[in-house]
Amino acid sequence: MNLGISGRVAFVSGGSKGKGAATAAILAAEGCKTAIVARNRAAIDATVERLRAAGGDVIGVSADLVTAEGVASAVQTVRDHFGPPEIVIMQTNDTTQGNFFDISDDDYVRVFETFTLSAVRLARAVLPDMRERRWGRIVHIGSTISKEPQRDLNHILHNTIRPSTTNLLKSLANEFARDGITINSVGPGYILTDTMREFFDVKYNISEAELMEWLSTTRGIPSERPGRTEEVASVIAFLCSENAGYLNGEFLAVDGGLKRSVL
Repeated sequence: MNLGISGRVAFVSGGSKGKGAATAAILAAEGCKTAIVARNRAAIDATVERLRAAGGDVIGVSADLVTAEGVASAVQTVRDHFGPPEIVIMQTNDTTQGNFFDISDDDYVRVFETFTLSAVRLARAVLPDMRERRWGRIVHIGSTISKEPQRDLNHILHNTIRPSTTNLLKSLANEFARDGITINSVGPGYILTDTMREFFDVKYNISEAELMEWLSTTRGIPSERPGRTEEVASVIAFLCSENAGYLNGEFLAVDGGLKRSVL
């Protein structure tokens, strides 16, 4: 499919692996000038090499997008090399778990900065150029926790803070739609990434086969399997396309039907 975005500058947070890398691969294949932005230099270089071998115009940028300095540095690096980012994929991560009385005030502040304040900073850095050009796409890779709190993984921090990021982006979508900018969120469910495998192996000491059984029975995913990174990336890429110009301020669950709500 021709998404109509060839030549656009794409900034992909967390683009060195998993859902971010899969998204970067599609955008690069569509002709975007693509920046892989993450922290791990070795992972960045491996992904950049793979996408360049496939013909992509790709660079790698090592930065911590949770910090104001990291955001400013990464955006400026991309601006200097390709020009102002026109497509921005937002993604940060934290795996802190704990019950209500295990979590400190500092934990809440830190995770709010990781998810919500990082989105504020990145939006603040890229929206002026998008507004000037009267075109832009921002897609946030969040979690279905924004729609329905997780019950059985002690995710009180995520349950509390993830929705604030989604509502921030909905507010920005309302404000900047008149400038030709769309801002949407996707909420992946259980996607079989290396990070997911490692999380369940380290935290719960279960094999991949046991994980598959748990997802299809205990969690009750109607699709009876975890998702693939490419399935999430395809939705994100469509949201970045010209054809998605009237799709704005939405939260799209990509979870195999796990969440039962119709809204």
